[in-house]
Amino acid sequence: MATMPRKRSRVEGGSRLPTAAQRWRHHSSAIGNCLATAVAVSLSAVPARAERIDVEPWVTARVTASDNAGLGLSTASRDVITDVIAGVRVRAEGARLSLVGSASLESFLYARHTQGNDIVPSVDLTGRWVGVERFLFVEASVRTTQSHIDPFGPGLSATSTENNTTLTQYRFSPVIESDPSSTLHFRARSDNTTTKDYGLASADIDAVDSAYFGFHTISLERDPVPLGWRLEAERSDTRYQGELVSLVTDVSRALVNVAVTDTAYVGLRVGVERSNFLVDDGWTSVYGGQASWRPSERTNFALAVEHRFFGNGVNLSFTHRMPWLSWDVRASRNLDTTPRSIFSVAPTNNVAALLDAILTTRFPNPADRANQVQDIISRQGLPTSTATAIPILAERLSVAENVSGGVSFLGVRNTLALTLFATRTSDALEDGPLATGEADTNNIQHGATLAYALRLTPTATAGLTVNYSRIKSLDTATASERTTDSSVSAHMTFQLATKTSAMFGASQRRLSSNVVPSGHETTAFALLDHRF
Repeated sequence: MATMPRKRSRVEGGSRLPTAAQRWRHHSSAIGNCLATAVAVSLSAVPARAERIDVEPWVTARVTASDNAGLGLSTASRDVITDVIAGVRVRAEGARLSLVGSASLESFLYARHTQGNDIVPSVDLTGRWVGVERFLFVEASVRTTQSHIDPFGPGLSATSTENNTTLTQYRFSPVIESDPSSTLHFRARSDNTTTKDYGLASADIDAVDSAYFGFHTISLERDPVPLGWRLEAERSDTRYQGELVSLVTDVSRALVNVAVTDTAYVGLRVGVERSNFLVDDGWTSVYGGQASWRPSERTNFALAVEHRFFGNGVNLSFTHRMPWLSWDVRASRNLDTTPRSIFSVAPTNNVAALLDAILTTRFPNPADRANQVQDIISRQGLPTSTATAIPILAERLSVAENVSGGVSFLGVRNTLALTLFATRTSDALEDGPLATGEADTNNIQHGATLAYALRLTPTATAGLTVNYSRIKSLDTATASERTTDSSVSAHMTFQLATKTSAMFGASQRRLSSNVVPSGHETTAFALLDHRF
């Protein structure tokens, strides 16, 4: 199918995608900054006299033979790719200091040079300091996320990095928590984030470089026994690089809650808000309601709906876990900007999170439970990441509607994980510089991942993973664009030693698009994983 011309190019004077040299300069700068920050966070957050420190280095080597490496690119061709990942997981806990997270580097080497060799960093570290016991806390974190340069192009895969960019977000969050009485609670939190792309040659992404997002909240709450209330105020602040004016929204609310039972309450909320990017930047009304149900530590339901200037705002979450099954359902509708979406994006290792929920009762200690989860993933060849919505990297102000769900089953021989998502992104304003109407910022995405593993013997497991994702521009967008990416992978995993496993498998992938070249790819791969 012939590709549809784009309204604008992602890289001035040529291809939308950066050259191999540009990607290497971008990633090498990102790697240096990520590692420097990771070391700084580690050194500052690891307790001098930690009660417990768990450090687990690991390495994975993978060789993939592809008949169409770089699917979706004009340079797609046969190649053999060697992929080596070296990383470390750490959990350190002390009386006042703690550090939890992981860091890794993943290299891609192309035998036939169909693409430029590349290194992709991944860091997710959070340090926490208790300044004053049960009153003052400070959190600091660094997190890198992989995203598409062109949301309608193919993303990072085992055989291609061409359309991938590494974003790093740094966060500093002072927190005050105080309980004047058993039913009265005071909370104040200030999340301050800076998102960097380290100068990748792309006009859209350069607009996100050094973007700031701040989310500041303060509240005073009385528990519903049976009548409760909460007074709260919040400010969200987005600043794009080169822009003199921040995008600021202030909201103040008063909530009243009534306990229906010992584990459930319902309530109403009223308030006011103002935003500096509206033609009329005066105060407007906010009103709605909320409900909560927590019958046990295993089940939690929360819903909040309110009318705001952009329509209805919604936040819903439902989680439930059993010794062999866990559920996680979430939905939201809210204002969104690029740095805010990266700040609030769910972790891609949601398979690990679902398994972690199942094992909570059996392994109450978080460190022991994390080790068990990694054992299951490694032994059964489960994916650590699943299909998720593509972050939109542009200078934008959007209304984002998100729905996601996940379920996992952990049996004696069978393990299954299913995740789904749907995201609709549209311009929040009808006119002005942030109302572009373009497909990149006005689209709907759907995706799903199904992972199944069957334990054949104590040391051998068969597995199947199916992925599907689709992005399509809204009917109101200036151009009609769509891309569908689906794949199926089958593998056999063998436990060679306690912390060593090998995997052999094959996959089939199909890409259908009116933006980038369509086609299909068949691969065969072999993998060796070892945790020290």
